[in-house]
Amino acid sequence: MSVVTKVVLQMNAKLGGELWGANIPMNDCMYVGIDTYHDPGTNKSVCGFIASLNRLCTRYYNKAVFQPNKQEIISNLQALMTKALECYKKHNDDKYPLRVIVFRDGVGDGQLNAVKEHEIRSIKNTFESLGITPQLVVAVVTKRIQQRFFKPMSNRLANPAPGTVIDNQVTRDEYFDFYLIPQSVGQGTVTPTHYNIIEWETTLTPDKIQQLAYKLCHAYYNWTGTIRVPAVCQYAHKLAFLVGQSLHREPNIQLSEVLYFL
Repeated sequence: MSVVTKVVLQMNAKLGGELWGANIPMNDCMYVGIDTYHDPGTNKSVCGFIASLNRLCTRYYNKAVFQPNKQEIISNLQALMTKALECYKKHNDDKYPLRVIVFRDGVGDGQLNAVKEHEIRSIKNTFESLGITPQLVVAVVTKRIQQRFFKPMSNRLANPAPGTVIDNQVTRDEYFDFYLIPQSVGQGTVTPTHYNIIEWETTLTPDKIQQLAYKLCHAYYNWTGTIRVPAVCQYAHKLAFLVGQSLHREPNIQLSEVLYFL
């Protein structure tokens, strides 16, 4: 693919075009990505919030909000989730989602309890205020890890195939977690992504969540292959980085349904 083609694709996506989608055979599900960016030049941090609006994950609601410097926990998550659910309802025949799956990036092990106490409580408070009871899954996504995995091939070791999941033996007894190999690499060792499920209120099986995480790695418009995290996570990161690094103010509300930050 030429450079010109890639630029035109990005322009199309920024203006609201739908380049490709993730074929997920499950209706009435909203996928949410949350990440924060800490600007070293100011005393503020930025939260990037992304929520899918259709089954193919080609339309998104986005919002960036400022909060106190170095604060990782999102203080106004209830307002963000309310706006996202209302927007989802507007695009889906006046119906709220039956499942909400949240991928939370940028949280260390020491902050898991704070996420459970504040962010998950805020999400559930949102459901109560709207009078809905969707199933909820919250996964903390970690890219910077030391673990590496290999598969034996005759007399040597090779990288596992993309889509490989490791969910036993090396996972933690106290957590419901797994490792996913999301992509292949031309040289060196591939870095897995760690998923730690901290909220599980769903009838879905663990295999389904693992398959969903892998499929969502294909839905990022800035790259035609797979990326290391679900697309909603990467979009949230791009949004928070742009607002914190360059804009230094909340974007216009008219941009809340286009991927202008790609």
